[in-house]
Amino acid sequence: MQWHKTGQPLRKAFKLNSAYEHFSEYLDRIDHFSAAQGLGALKEEDKKCRGVRVWFCDRSAGSKLLSSEQAAEALQQVCDSGVQVLQIVIGGADGFSAQDYDVWKPALKWSFGPLTLPHELAAVVAAEQIYRAWTIQKNMPYHKGH
Repeated sequence: MQWHKTGQPLRKAFKLNSAYEHFSEYLDRIDHFSAAQGLGALKEEDKKCRGVRVWFCDRSAGSKLLSSEQAAEALQQVCDSGVQVLQIVIGGADGFSAQDYDVWKPALKWSFGPLTLPHELAAVVAAEQIYRAWTIQKNMPYHKGH
């Protein structure tokens, strides 16, 4: 699982060290289930890789609101489909362009609701939800009231 932030190196996307540390903590937790790494901007060569699926974290029209259980189901579908790399991308300040959609063809436009979130908070929310999805799949107590 790879995490990308459009437009700048991942560490620089976090204004607060505490937000970056929180995000990194969830990456470390996810790493117990699947290799996870935080990366910077998407690169042209990334789109040519086979076995890659892209999810855009986006609040635009057509984006899907997912409960934690639905996120777990979506993650399970990715795992069952033979996808080797799931790239989760947080949009830039202006969101994603039509060209971004044409180039990357995201399999999921994932919305956290109508609120506009700071990038670093969106990254922490996404990471926590992916960790939660793994714990739901593994029937671990985290989701049921830790």
